Amino acid sequence: MIIKRLTMTNFGVYAGINSFAFSHKHPIVLIGGMNGRGKTTFLEAILLSLYGANSTAYRESTYKTYGGYLRSRVNKSNRDLPTSIELKFVMNESSNNEYLVRREWDAISKKTEEKIAVWENGNYSDFLTQNWSMFIENILPSALSRFFFFDGEKIAELAVDETSVQMKESIRSMLGISVLDVLKSDLSKILRRLAKSSKQQDGNTAIDSLLQEKETLEVELSDIDTRINQLRQVIEGQRAKIDELHQQYKIKGGDVIEQRQELIQQRSNLLAEIEQNQNALLECASGELPLLMVRDLIGEIKLQAEDEHNDLVMQEAIDVIETLLEEYGSAHPESLNQNAAFVEFVKNTTQSNAVESFYQISDHALFQLNSLLDTLLDQNKINTQQVLKQKYNLRKKLNEIESYLTLDINEKALADLFGAIRSEEEHLVKLEIDLSTLQQQRSTVNSSLISTNAEYSRAVEAYLHDAELLDDTERLTKYSNMALKIAEAYTVELQKRKTDILGTTITKCYKQLANKKNLIERIVMDPSTLDIIYLDGYDNEVSKTSLSAGEKQLMVIAILWALATCSKKKLPVIIDTPLSRLDSMHRTSLVKTYFPNASEQTIILSTDSEIDHNYYDMMKESVGDEFTLSYNEDKKCTTILKGYFINGN
Repeated sequence: MIIKRLTMTNFGVYAGINSFAFSHKHPIVLIGGMNGRGKTTFLEAILLSLYGANSTAYRESTYKTYGGYLRSRVNKSNRDLPTSIELKFVMNESSNNEYLVRREWDAISKKTEEKIAVWENGNYSDFLTQNWSMFIENILPSALSRFFFFDGEKIAELAVDETSVQMKESIRSMLGISVLDVLKSDLSKILRRLAKSSKQQDGNTAIDSLLQEKETLEVELSDIDTRINQLRQVIEGQRAKIDELHQQYKIKGGDVIEQRQELIQQRSNLLAEIEQNQNALLECASGELPLLMVRDLIGEIKLQAEDEHNDLVMQEAIDVIETLLEEYGSAHPESLNQNAAFVEFVKNTTQSNAVESFYQISDHALFQLNSLLDTLLDQNKINTQQVLKQKYNLRKKLNEIESYLTLDINEKALADLFGAIRSEEEHLVKLEIDLSTLQQQRSTVNSSLISTNAEYSRAVEAYLHDAELLDDTERLTKYSNMALKIAEAYTVELQKRKTDILGTTITKCYKQLANKKNLIERIVMDPSTLDIIYLDGYDNEVSKTSLSAGEKQLMVIAILWALATCSKKKLPVIIDTPLSRLDSMHRTSLVKTYFPNASEQTIILSTDSEIDHNYYDMMKESVGDEFTLSYNEDKKCTTILKGYFINGN
């Protein structure tokens, strides 16, 4: 499935008609926007287009009715105008089948009604319009949608949630077990109906009693799971509240007070370094550094000295020639006059070209002068610049520390904040104790359920073995119990077979993403409870609490990646705020490994602090379409711009 276009009209923060058109030149689509600009609204629009009232966006909202949810998504500045969303997609790039689904509603009437229309290959389809829910469930079951469309802010909590009902329901749907659950539920209803319509033998009565006990425990277990999930959400909220108080404490100078002694020591160390730096500057100034100011003059002196040196050398050469000429003239008197004239010519020429001797610098001094100009002055300049840069940095650090030490801190307000933090932390501890109690209670109920299931299976087997001449009701009871037993056995075997494959795939995905490859060697899934267990190289269980927040989020992404892979569905992946809790190393792993390979079409909804210029450059070769969500403060609405965070948006 490849999304070609999404058009939103007066939907959420998108006033008027706003359209995303995807060319699919490369697998990654980048949609950038600051918080509150419409990234999550984009994800909601996709889910709503596909699933309507069955979308997770609605089912996880606080609205009691679908109409109320639709009214809440109407743009506030255009409430009198119709709202619509329109999604166009193809099943795959090689397929000719193109689908366009459109949903429209208004907020004028209290009873909001949605109108849906579907086109196939440009032609309106009455059949698909009437049966869209059934059709889309065959392409992408809503229970699997969370594997492909997810919010990075929410998935981290799933990493530590051993009893996540939503995750396990999705896994069961992916494994094909949810169909068996429906079958077993229907068989249980038949058995209850048969039990009411006829008198039961003692054995059948015992079976009915065990069945009722089993169903009661299942309801109780489901209720505990719901309470655990609710309590986890409360705990998350409480932790967020504590984090906010810690942030206020820090902003008001709490950290400065706690670190004052350390800051004073740092200030003392910096002053010592600044003094050493000043001595280094004085040492530079006492050497060749001042001569930089007269470098041109020194160059002229060097040239003059070289000319003087050359004249001196030439004069010494003439003296040697005159001596040799006298010796040569004694042996060859006939050519003496001619040679003497030549020497006189050389002597006169040298004297006429000679410069006035002014500096009379020795050869050693001339060598030092060359070394000064060619090496020493430049090296001294570089050394001085480094010392000055160090001085600037030291002064900057000193000013920062002194600004902290001179802050006007309201210690009473800080004390009140500190007390509030301690109070909220105590409340968090109480909530965590309540959660632990619920988890222990769940363990007890689950053990009772397992025991009752086993006893029920034995009773059914004994009953089926003894029952022979039965009337129609008893025969129905017999075969219903037989089918129920077979379904339960098949469920266990199916889970065992598929959870092994799923565990292996999760391990493979996690190792591609994780940096601590030796911490978790293998990931397995309990075939009965569907709990995910982390094992090290010695098959010892690794506690989920030993993972950092970023590693937990990375683990959940690996799980979602593996589930999407095992589902065999070729669907787009849409990720909202994907890197919120990850450090730079884990972000790099996701950017280089997961995003380009997650799907044939990966749509990333990101802030500028998540996919910044650095990560953008890393994935540039895989990026096809780029958009920026630009928010108008005056009109209170978002418009779509081409390009990723252009014009400062």
